[in-house]
Formats: sequence, structure tokens, C-alpha cells
Amino acid sequence: MIAGSETTFAGGSSTPPPPAVTLPDASSLFDRRAKRLAAWADGHPMAEYLTFLSHLAAAQHRAAVSGETPVLADARALSQARAGGMPLLPRQVSGLDGQWRKVLADILREMAALSLPPEARQVVERLSSEEPALLDSRAAGFLLFQKTGSDLAADLFVASALQVVWAKAAEALDPSLPQTLDPPGLCPVCGSPPVAGIVMAAEPLEGVRYLGCGLCGCHWHYPRATCSSCGSDKDIGYLSLEGMVGHARGETCGECRTYLKLFDEEKSTGAEPFADDLATLGLDLRLAEDGWHRALANPFLMAEPG
Repeated sequence: MIAGSETTFAGGSSTPPPPAVTLPDASSLFDRRAKRLAAWADGHPMAEYLTFLSHLAAAQHRAAVSGETPVLADARALSQARAGGMPLLPRQVSGLDGQWRKVLADILREMAALSLPPEARQVVERLSSEEPALLDSRAAGFLLFQKTGSDLAADLFVASALQVVWAKAAEALDPSLPQTLDPPGLCPVCGSPPVAGIVMAAEPLEGVRYLGCGLCGCHWHYPRATCSSCGSDKDIGYLSLEGMVGHARGETCGECRTYLKLFDEEKSTGAEPFADDLATLGLDLRLAEDGWHRALANPFLMAEPG
């Protein structure tokens, strides 16, 4: 689903600009991610973990296609958010109800049926019997960026459930509602910083850069060679690793010392920002060595269950 408008240029010709926002298709988002992670795992130094995350994404897919569509905001709240230039479905606890815990339970049940390392199985079993209040507290910590680091393996499963909830809610939005925010580097749907960017290959979007949200799965158009953190276009550079698949680069900003990873769809068909970000940790390590910082860490890179 896309949101955008048509621009009329001098001379009377009309050319549609790149869609400002593309909403996720929750019925295919996690399936594509699972397959991309599985493809990356073959021969990868992190093969075991990427395979685990592929299974987790497959569990997310089954939860997404079988569950009800969550309601994170009513029509009045959506209208007010749009009028105020705010995210439509902000990552806040007030929108949650007990349904997110059902999504988590569905994911945990799927994972429990797999052959898991003992440590990962312990986390799954512990979360499956945890009190609702503690689960809600974990959800709040993730949504409000208040992770303590004390139980990252458990938080990974919580994040996976919240991704499903927000993706399904975003999918159900009227495509005409999302609009670019100010600052434009934040997701128009949930207000998250981007997890990575992708340069499109297929016409009519060839060469157009979109940013990808790590929570709701929304993509939004953002000018190339412009920092998504501070908006500067004055000291932008690019770094890639020798021997790495050529579609992955770190876009660095000398103004704020942050970076964003970019993936080129033309050089790697099927590139998916969230999955490809997970599979290119080596680039993050190199960028960190050079003093660059991520604006937002990928929640699935914080822990490796088992």
C-alpha cells in the first residue's frame, strides 16, 4: 500500500513522484524476511543465529496471518495525529491491550516446537509462564527505548511480537493517511528511527532511497546523500567492507557522527533492510572501530539466544 500524490511540472506534464510512504503487507513481510535470513545463513559466520532468526520470522509470519488485526488508534486519534504532524501509531504503551500477549504466546508456541539450544528453550518456557504485568513491563521497555540489558534474550521475543502487532495495525491504515514527519528521518507510522535504508531497483522507483522501520515495517522516501539523523547533506560519506557483498554500505555523517546502513536492491535482488542489517554485522563493527555510531540498534542484534 502506498501513500503519495501527483506533481504537475511546468509545461503541463504530470509525473507521479516516488510514493512518500509504503505500508507493510503483514501477510508477506515476515515470510520474506524468514526466507532472506535463511538465504543469508548459508556459509555465514553467524549461520546458527541467522537460522534461528529465520525460524523466529517464520513464527512471526504464522502469527501475523492467523491473528486478529489490532486496533492501536481509533479514527479520532488518527485524525488528530495527522493534523498535528505526529506518528499515526506511535510506539507507546497506551495503545497496547492483552492481544499483544496472545501474539507473543503464538510465537513462543511455534518456537517451542523446534529443536532449540537449552538456553533458548529456557527463555521460551520462562516467558510462556510469565505474569502479564511483567510481560507488559518488558513491552514498555522496548517501546520506550528503556532496555536495561539484563534479559536481552527474552526481550528479543517480546520485540518480535510487537513487530507483528504494529505491522498488522499499519497494514490496516488508509494509505492516504501517512505523511512525512518533521523531522523526516522518523517513521511516519510509528515514529521510530530507521533500522536501515534500501535503494530500489525496479522502475519507476529505480535509484530511489527508502528508509525501513524496524518496528512496523513501513518504508518511507528519504533523499539520498542526506543524514537521516540530523538532516545534514554537507559531510556524507560511504564505507563498505572489502570482500563483502557490494550491495551493503554504511552512509556516514560527519556532522553528527552517526551512520545508516544502505542496501542496493539492484546488486542483491530480494534485499530486505531488517534481515540484511542483521547479516552485515561486520560492517557495523568496522564503522564502530572508526568512531561512527548507529542512531538505533537492531533489536535482534542485542542477543543471541543459545
